[in-house]
Amino acid sequence: MQEYESVKQQLEKDGYKISNAEFSCLIEYAKRKVKIAEKDESYIPILLPDMVKEYFFRMGVNLEVMSKMMKE
Repeated sequence: MQEYESVKQQLEKDGYKISNAEFSCLIEYAKRKVKIAEKDESYIPILLPDMVKEYFFRMGVNLEVMSKMMKE
């Protein structure tokens, strides 16, 4: 994870606060995506920012759906 710490720091500067555990999971997910796409691991720092943004989007959508379900 240390090799991607600069990516995490930049994302935090941009307002994306993410725990080390969540970030580690996203790194592992990125590694799987890179392998499937037949890219090398140098692509991961390029991929990670979009994956973190997608993660926050999914969390927001899930929260909204759960909120609506609770109201019903």
